[in-house]
Amino acid sequence: MEAIFELLGYQYKASLNWDIYIPLLKGYNKGKNIFIKKILFIKNNGLIINGLPYLKRGIIKAKIIKHIRDKKKICFKSKKRKGFKLKKGHRQYLTKIKIIDIEF
Repeated sequence: MEAIFELLGYQYKASLNWDIYIPLLKGYNKGKNIFIKKILFIKNNGLIINGLPYLKRGIIKAKIIKHIRDKKKICFKSKKRKGFKLKKGHRQYLTKIKIIDIEF
């Protein structure tokens, strides 16, 4: 069973027992279960169910595994013939979740 869901303004594809990295969920501790209700699409053994835009029933159960920081992303700026160079780095906070169950 596969599903496409929306969480924090982003859309994700999920299947049972998948690990997914999402933006940081503040206020949720490691080991806590979350329930996702904004499901856009479900595929189950050839049966395709599409929401307009969301399905009226159905829920995805997920468990928070850990909170981490992503790899550093580098932003480098320079101006030709001026000697100007600027290097900035950024690390995004992420939450790793595991899809436990997809109900419909």
